[in-house]
Amino acid sequence: MSKKKFQAMRKRLERLGSGLSEHEIILFARSLAATPDERWRMHENFLRSLNLYTHSARKAYGFK
Repeated sequence: MSKKKFQAMRKRLERLGSGLSEHEIILFARSLAATPDERWRMHENFLRSLNLYTHSARKAYGFK
């Protein structure tokens, strides 16, 4: 993800006045500026941070 693309998306979201918090704008801009592979890695890292990366871990937590 390029920093320039991220900054452009962030400014665009701020101009929209969507009522999002600063943190939400940053997360949304980061996901919009990322390539599909980068978005997939962010998703996997999020699941790992919650210890829900494996199917067995998600099943034990209550997911199907």
